[in-house]
Amino acid sequence: MKIIYQISLPLIILGTLLSCSGESVSKAPQTHEQGPFYVEFVSCSKGSKYSQSNLSDMIDSWRMLPISSELRGSYLYDPIKEENAFGPSMWWELEWESKAAADTAWSEWVDNTQVTEWTNKYQDVMSCDGSGRNAWDIIIPVSSSHFGESNDSGYFYSQYWTCSYKNGAGRSELENFLPTHSAKIKSSNLQDTGYHYGVYFDRRSVDASHSDVQANLVWGEWAISKDAMEIQNINFAENFQEVFEEFDKLGSCLEEPDTFNSWMLYAKDTPDYRPSFN
Repeated sequence: MKIIYQISLPLIILGTLLSCSGESVSKAPQTHEQGPFYVEFVSCSKGSKYSQSNLSDMIDSWRMLPISSELRGSYLYDPIKEENAFGPSMWWELEWESKAAADTAWSEWVDNTQVTEWTNKYQDVMSCDGSGRNAWDIIIPVSSSHFGESNDSGYFYSQYWTCSYKNGAGRSELENFLPTHSAKIKSSNLQDTGYHYGVYFDRRSVDASHSDVQANLVWGEWAISKDAMEIQNINFAENFQEVFEEFDKLGSCLEEPDTFNSWMLYAKDTPDYRPSFN
């Protein structure tokens, strides 16, 4: 039986990925690091006292806890619809420098009395399956600031495509394809959308909460709003036929993505940043 850590992700959660808006909150130019980085997604559920106000209090308190220096970023995803490839879960994402760094942070977290107190205080706001975290490697070919800055609130709209390899292809073939896709993205007219993308390569263990979901990789896309994402969706439909044909030789994805209202909770480069859920 898996132990459900009631969002006791504090220390850990801080190490999420990036997936998305980690770098863009800073207004200063930064060198883009595309990874790969080690990422963990923790499945969470809302409690009886869940509200935007209580969530804000919970995250503010979490930010007061010790944060691993190996945690690059952390993000929270609230599903827009219940019918998703990965179910109706909320997700807390942690982006780490390495698996070893993540394992060390989790082991230290377990014995931290501040974490225990925080967990008990907010267990009715949100609870998370810390023992069943889902591991991935992520590559982020396009910087989050390439097409403009992110929202000051930390909010972003995200869509995740669940995909599988085909024709004997694997991770190396997909990685070799990414520069072609990225070049097309960077030449697109997407200014002020905040659009960027990343590819997650599966590293889930049999103990992961969603290990039964068939996925060799997940293609993540992020933008400052749903309307901004729609600009890229239209751009893809109208201009990416040749690029898609190359991808189609390597893999296939479900027809509909999982979509989320999302927030950056922490970014290593901007440690004083706080999200706004209003």
